[in-house]
Amino acid sequence: MVRFLILPNVVKCLVFKEMELYEILLLSFCSKRVQKSIQQTFTIGLNKGFRITCPDKMNPFQDMDEKRLELIVDHKGNDKKVISWKYVTSLSLIKQFKYPKGPFILKINGIRCKCSVSFHSLSGIPILYFEKDLMKKLPMELHKHCVEVFRTTPGLEMIMNLNDSSDLDESQPIKDLYLHDSYEKVDPRIADEFFEKANIQNCFSVVSQKLEGAVSDDSKFWNIPNILIYSHNWVFAHQLVRFTGKNAYFFTKDYPCVITQDMNAFLKHWLNGNNTNLEIMMAGGYRGSMDGLFNGIKMRRWDPRRRPARYVSNGSLGSVFQFQMFTGSTFSNFFDTYFSEFDYLDCRNAFDIVRESDGWIASVKVEFGIFFMFVWHHSYTK
Repeated sequence: MVRFLILPNVVKCLVFKEMELYEILLLSFCSKRVQKSIQQTFTIGLNKGFRITCPDKMNPFQDMDEKRLELIVDHKGNDKKVISWKYVTSLSLIKQFKYPKGPFILKINGIRCKCSVSFHSLSGIPILYFEKDLMKKLPMELHKHCVEVFRTTPGLEMIMNLNDSSDLDESQPIKDLYLHDSYEKVDPRIADEFFEKANIQNCFSVVSQKLEGAVSDDSKFWNIPNILIYSHNWVFAHQLVRFTGKNAYFFTKDYPCVITQDMNAFLKHWLNGNNTNLEIMMAGGYRGSMDGLFNGIKMRRWDPRRRPARYVSNGSLGSVFQFQMFTGSTFSNFFDTYFSEFDYLDCRNAFDIVRESDGWIASVKVEFGIFFMFVWHHSYTK
């Protein structure tokens, strides 16, 4: 190792280019000098940071004890896996004939802990074995270590089950959080407890996880900037006034007469308030009448002198994570998949309402059973 460290940086860089990311990560555990050498001579191209993946209960091919720390290069099947880890009750229970030699001492970000190691038979990805008391602390420290070594964005994504809140470190901000698909319904109180712990800074999405009832009105769920819920029973239309974020898609389940009244109340709430965050609100399952949607509200047809014909979205809402039996777990763009039959951002046929306090315009339309509201911020209202 000493001989390697005294090599010219150009030579080290060539060596690193021939190595896999997990090999470089293992090398970084050797010493601070090695870690510094990697930082100085090795860089990763365009990436989206790291993602922690918890086990998928619907995936019959995944080891339910396995957690994975993965480097995200993109969401198109080019993910670079860095390391996996498993938790055991005691490292002394690991039989030597089944697992590699160990345990050994791992020092990472000031933490000194015992672990054993093996390697995946096909991919070669290292699997570290730790005791369960490190379940919360270790993943976050591994994440910090990888960010420092590879000099990537600190943004962390997580994929997990709704009732696995024991995996969350409440002090760790999570950029985007995705839920695994699930056929079982979960008590909404579990969801409220989950969002009390999860510090989600950007986006939360779920496709098929159902609740037994709606989340509570005072849940921190409503404060997430971008939410995509393509599953029933999470919210009712009258709760949408609780949303303080930017972009949302909810699949409401209300009777037609009720949803019309509640969406009318939602529009009035925006008109009479001072919400400057909201950009897009979409509510699937709308079967109400357009006639009563604007009761007591002044509205007008599109005027090309006041705003463009098509809304331009700057939000990150859209990505979902699903498990399919033949393709496995993949990311996909929700709107490219489900809205491919029409341009949902086309607002030529939408009705405009104007907030008197600041002159902001919101365009409202109902198409294919979906309520759309697009807020045109100050650049279009002068």
